[in-house]
Amino acid sequence: MSPAALILQWRELNDRHPSTWPRAWRNALLSMLFLAVLLAGRQLYLMPDIEALARNEQDYAALKSAYPEKHRRATTFAHSAQRVQDMKQRVAILEQQLHPNIDIDLVLNGISDAALQNRLQFEFARPGRPDTGHGYVEAPVAIRVSGNYHDVGRFCADIAAMTHLVILSDMRVSNADRPGQVRLEAVALAYRRDSGKEDKS
Repeated sequence: MSPAALILQWRELNDRHPSTWPRAWRNALLSMLFLAVLLAGRQLYLMPDIEALARNEQDYAALKSAYPEKHRRATTFAHSAQRVQDMKQRVAILEQQLHPNIDIDLVLNGISDAALQNRLQFEFARPGRPDTGHGYVEAPVAIRVSGNYHDVGRFCADIAAMTHLVILSDMRVSNADRPGQVRLEAVALAYRRDSGKEDKS
């Protein structure tokens, strides 16, 4: 059927009730009504869900893109927390070595014994003025020993292993007068708890 014939037939149907239309036109009308109902239902009922799904997909994409950075931060935080815990344990061990009282003569004897045990020449030890820090007292002792390089290294290890908390600082190594020997000049820092601060607390 040509388009002109369809237009003419459509005009003839305008004055007739749809129930009297030919079957083809009634089926076409029902199809259009069915499509209109589907479109209206989609607009009224499905569109909010479709829009919510689209928003969820966008949120998922944003979370997925942000996950690597958040995972890196969480991993860094876990490592930092472990480092803080390790540091607390080290501080606790060092605090156990902080005696409430320190006998500087005992520290000097320990340094002298370490030098003799490692076959070093103990040239001098000069105690300095104690300095008070955050909850501790630092007593410096300037020392100078000379001997074999490896013996000097073992001497430093023995100082670090003393029962009192003693740290060697400002270490300077130079050639000694005898060939093959070195001279070590350092400041041995002996620590104890600040009993005055503990009394105030």
